[in-house]
Amino acid sequence: MKTPDLYIAGLGAYVPDILDAGKAVESGLYDADDHEHQGWTGAAVAGDMTAPDMAVRAARQASERAGLHPHDLDLHIHACLHRQGPGAWSAQHYILRHLTDRDIPAYQVSQGCNGLLGSIELAACYLQAVPERKAALVTGADNLGSPHFNRWASLENGLLADAGSAVLLTKQPGFAGILSINSGSTAEVEEQFREEEFPPVNVGATATAALATTHVGDRPEADRATEESVAEAVRRQGELRTELALRTIAEADLDVDDITRVAHIFTGRKSYLKGILDPLGLSPEQGLFEFGRGVGHMTVNDQVVGLNHLVETGQVAPGDHVLMVAHGAGVSISCAVVRIDHLPAWAREGT
Repeated sequence: MKTPDLYIAGLGAYVPDILDAGKAVESGLYDADDHEHQGWTGAAVAGDMTAPDMAVRAARQASERAGLHPHDLDLHIHACLHRQGPGAWSAQHYILRHLTDRDIPAYQVSQGCNGLLGSIELAACYLQAVPERKAALVTGADNLGSPHFNRWASLENGLLADAGSAVLLTKQPGFAGILSINSGSTAEVEEQFREEEFPPVNVGATATAALATTHVGDRPEADRATEESVAEAVRRQGELRTELALRTIAEADLDVDDITRVAHIFTGRKSYLKGILDPLGLSPEQGLFEFGRGVGHMTVNDQVVGLNHLVETGQVAPGDHVLMVAHGAGVSISCAVVRIDHLPAWAREGT
């Protein structure tokens, strides 16, 4: 989908303190063999700070950077992977309440680790549907510090980390423009992420088991049937991700050679990143490998935290194009192309 006149006015990121992966091994939190195999060097750990509170911090930063008061918003969407608070509680309205007293709609989206990028497409459609709508806020946040998760052992690909992030979208020119965005699903592989034929009542307990194959790679301990099914899930996910990325680049009236950097799921293994980028003709050097392996996989937040890092540290310049690629639980995939129009005043804050 082409997205003319859709801009990023502000970005926000709340990244908690990093716990060194080596120290986690020494303290018995992280298996030494996993540490060596997976390649992570650290993970952001939020402690007692709730996910919605991290989202509020990121949203306020995005709003301040944009110079746009939250009262001017027309929509809020909050994305997450893990439980945000009490059961049946509305985290998105908690976030909205701490930003503005306007009676605008607020929604929560669950698309695994693709939730935030997928929500940007939903927000784009909402803004474009009515001329009078001007701005939308998309937030994401997770705190995985709960009995249902072991951040050091729940992912085949590595560490689960905590973070909050925010994107403020407007129809008026911002420092960057979103040129195109697309989403899709490989629904037939959803069964690879179910522990049982029918989901048990205790969803929290199931979540850990499902996450173990969320970003699957090599699984030497799996039996042949499992290996074949996981390989099929990976193949289908990769095919659709490549198709969506190339379509999104073409809809932005660009070639692959025009892509300067890539904001992707964080990983500790360069081979994993190559599996995403090689089919596109892009290299890990265009990604955020070293940054990502040092903060952990931040569920829905990786791509926005990554884009924020590129801008803050001056690693992108006017005219550069950033491809954003996200996938969640092997089933939900989104891609977007962002053009940097100018560096905002807050650029190089992260240096």
